[in-house]
Amino acid sequence: MRHSFISVGVNHWQTPLEVLEKFSMTRELSECLINEALEFGVKSIFTISTCNRTQVFALDAEITYLNDLLVKYSNGSFIDLVKYGFALEGEEAIDNLFKVSTGLDSQILGDIQVFSQVKSGVEQAKKSGAITGVMDRLLQFVFQAYKDVQSYTNISKGAASVAHAAVLFVRNKHKNLGDKNILLFGTGEMGKRTLENITSYKFSKVTVINRTYSTANVIAEKHSVHIAPFEELGDRVKEADIVMVATGSENYTLEKTHLNGGEKLLIDLSVPRNINPNVMELGTVDLADIEKLSEVADETLAKRKEDIPKARGIIEMYKAEFEDWRKMRTLGPTIKDLNLAFEAEKADEIRKYKGRYTEEELQKLKPLVDSILKRISSKNIEYLRKRYRENEDVLAIFREMYSLDKDAH
Repeated sequence: MRHSFISVGVNHWQTPLEVLEKFSMTRELSECLINEALEFGVKSIFTISTCNRTQVFALDAEITYLNDLLVKYSNGSFIDLVKYGFALEGEEAIDNLFKVSTGLDSQILGDIQVFSQVKSGVEQAKKSGAITGVMDRLLQFVFQAYKDVQSYTNISKGAASVAHAAVLFVRNKHKNLGDKNILLFGTGEMGKRTLENITSYKFSKVTVINRTYSTANVIAEKHSVHIAPFEELGDRVKEADIVMVATGSENYTLEKTHLNGGEKLLIDLSVPRNINPNVMELGTVDLADIEKLSEVADETLAKRKEDIPKARGIIEMYKAEFEDWRKMRTLGPTIKDLNLAFEAEKADEIRKYKGRYTEEELQKLKPLVDSILKRISSKNIEYLRKRYRENEDVLAIFREMYSLDKDAH
């Protein structure tokens, strides 16, 4: 069965990290998913894949079909999707999109990085022609809700991102950071955010490494930190006290072989994980992944939680505006039919009395007839709009009362 608005996926609330990472999708795979859905007849569809969720949002699609696509274009299995996945329909799916986009459904409350992932997913879908009118209008309300939540609440203040939480985790582990040598491997979106947070504190040395040297060089110059070529990864890992990895790779990029047996703090900022968990077998390293980082809290957490009702209020307001827009949009054909019906009645009456009046007299009467007809039409349409907001049954009553569907039978 096709539903108006649906979402399927997995997230951190129900899914363990070792399963969640299997459903992670690259933008290339997402594009393939979108294109296949378009060929199948789905009009609007986009995906998001973050460190704490992978979701598909669509209009007028089948849940089972979207589940098939999700499994096909990820490394997840049907068994895991059945066990840990979810499917949301209608109002519930719309509410979830608002909550995800504003940071209320994030692993770290208020995580601003999630919205950038939503935005990227929507932009990708638009390039493929996969965002049509209704979805586009809904997203406009979602994006405005995000802006208002950012402007009028404290939801995203403090450690409201994985990157910030990672640095707080380091600070909690090492009270004195002045003599620590830190290495950041990976300079994508997560890496950049992390470096911004790192450089707000004093470390002995900060070095960045990326597979593409020129990319790392740009970010290193911007933040006045050291840079090393990818070929020196092993040596740099061995000399670092703290290693933070955010390469966005589908496979492990840091293994036991990169370590020298010394004590180190390793931070894995990626989903799927980029640090092989077996490094813990060395017994000399401390490893923190996304799940552990989500437990980090600072003094702003309580204040952010206090603002959840305020953020929910903003969301409810924009949901109501979208619902009102949607209802008024569905009235369009009926209003058009109603005006046509009144015009037909007018034409019939003019034909009936045509022999009793001269053409000149009819032309003089026409403005009066049009004015009366306009007033009657306006009162009917005004009443229809008002009542329809409260009770959708009034639409069927109007269509029956004015025989607007008689030609369809």
